[in-house]
Amino acid sequence: MVIIMKKYLSVLLSFIIIVLSLLYCKIQQVSTDTIYKNSFPIIIIDAGHGGEDGGAVADDRTLEKNINLEISLKLSDIMSVFGYKIKSIRTTDTDLHTEGDTIRQRKVSDINHRYDIMNSYDNCLYVSVHQNKFSNSRIHGAQTFYSPNNDESKTLADFIQKSISSQLQHDNNRVIKKSGTDIFLLYKATKPTVMVECGFISNTDELNNLKNYNYQQQMALSIAFGIINYNISEVKNGSEV
Repeated sequence: MVIIMKKYLSVLLSFIIIVLSLLYCKIQQVSTDTIYKNSFPIIIIDAGHGGEDGGAVADDRTLEKNINLEISLKLSDIMSVFGYKIKSIRTTDTDLHTEGDTIRQRKVSDINHRYDIMNSYDNCLYVSVHQNKFSNSRIHGAQTFYSPNNDESKTLADFIQKSISSQLQHDNNRVIKKSGTDIFLLYKATKPTVMVECGFISNTDELNNLKNYNYQQQMALSIAFGIINYNISEVKNGSEV
């Protein structure tokens, strides 16, 4: 019962913060009726890695996959409050592989299943949540990557990146980056697809933030603001997202 109430209060708090932030950003210039007359896209939220694939590992042995999942679950709750339909790639510590004798083969199976889920929806936005790591521990800050195959991917990435910078990481001057062949999902995607690297687990201060519940909530809110602003921009431009 305590856990249920905590989740309810968390979602309620998120809703209040979002409403206040939307008003601050003058999003009220576009009426809610106008937005709801258009078809909301399915938001596919992909908590990167999972199961035997821990992703990047911090110096204190924190696994990237766990931070990805925590932020993704919070993002899912927030977007649901606003009436979006959500498809979560994973909600527990697992992966999607169905075959493979080696770790590499199982990773290929996993990523192909994620790709198939993306392609099973006609009207969707695909948001993959990850963390970064670099040899220079001073490097910090979120960065959003986008698919080169859909112009809307770049637009969505720009909205999310600016939202994170303005709402949470005020000293973040990073710009969005087009994906290369090294990010399979983005390189192959034909739907609006982005990957949000929320921060560097190789930076001690940023790692401590990324492990913090409240900071995870703020990160999820910032990503949500970006998605909602993107959606509203499409409505204002006369497009059906």
